[in-house]
Amino acid sequence: MLQDLGRDARACAEDARAAWVAVQPEASSIAARGPARLGTVTPALSQVLARADAAAAEPIYLLAACTATWARAKGFTPLIDERDELRQMLSRVAQLAPDLDEAGAERELGKLFAALPAYAGGDLQEARRHFEAAVARAPDSARTRLAFARSVAVKAQDRSLFEAQLQAASSAPDESGAAEARDLLTRENELFGPAEAAQPIPGGPTH
Repeated sequence: MLQDLGRDARACAEDARAAWVAVQPEASSIAARGPARLGTVTPALSQVLARADAAAAEPIYLLAACTATWARAKGFTPLIDERDELRQMLSRVAQLAPDLDEAGAERELGKLFAALPAYAGGDLQEARRHFEAAVARAPDSARTRLAFARSVAVKAQDRSLFEAQLQAASSAPDESGAAEARDLLTRENELFGPAEAAQPIPGGPTH
């Protein structure tokens, strides 16, 4: 299944590259470097992104999102290799088209910071900041709330955040996302342990 996901994400990234070059020809110097490798050309990428306009926002976003999916399917190393370029692309999209794909750039930044190990720039507080920005722009996005719950809430073992995001998602207009949220809520004890385990035992020690 991961192999299929990686193959589909690679094809998506290739299509997004072609679309980016079509609207911003100068991107060809950095966009044709294999399925995901944008590293080694960070200064050039920064310059091209600085000159990108709103027409380039969607292909840049798709390139970043699909590359991130491809990298996660391959493991930590490819995601670490791509992290700086992904951050640059998504940050630029957040400036150019903040509402694109239900604040998708902020959502993807949240997923990136949550997925990376701490030594490679992973930061749950930063991830939470990006997810909260996405929720503020698109409060009905089940995708954002599901990702927020799965990544930040589970990794931080923040049960209240997990419940809040999934309860909101369970009533979202997206029926499939709402159903997924309700299903994930049923796995709460599996992900966090029984709620009563954190409560003091009657008559037992208090510390």
